[in-house]
Amino acid sequence: MIELEKVFSLFCDVGMSEPKFFIPYINPVTNEADYLPASDSGATDGYDEEELEELEARILNDPNWLQLPDRRDLGLGSRLALQFAEEYLKPADCDSVYNFFRHRGAYRKFRTLLDRLNMTDKWYQFQNEAIREALKQWLQANDIEFTE
Repeated sequence: MIELEKVFSLFCDVGMSEPKFFIPYINPVTNEADYLPASDSGATDGYDEEELEELEARILNDPNWLQLPDRRDLGLGSRLALQFAEEYLKPADCDSVYNFFRHRGAYRKFRTLLDRLNMTDKWYQFQNEAIREALKQWLQANDIEFTE
């Protein structure tokens, strides 16, 4: 059985990164959560080669370790920001958010708008609740027992 808070913390720490520098894993049997650097990310630079090989062997050779899905697989990409805009922003601001996500730099513009509207804390609360719920659903769909 794995602790939901452990899965949530791991996902927030490394699962939300873009591009994907680290790959998060959980072991529900031992209640462990860890991550490996993505092989093509260049994130292996800070690791001792021997320690990295040991970590890879421990995670990749044990069938109890499961890779967490990425944020898009959990529906936590741009759709989440659009959902927040629809629920909490005025129609004109919501239209702006839709326009942001038609172009590059959308999240930067979105966060700037939230700062201007003093809605940043509300966004992070909304996002964290959505992440927790998505992770719960993923754990349940994969028959992984967890504690809250």
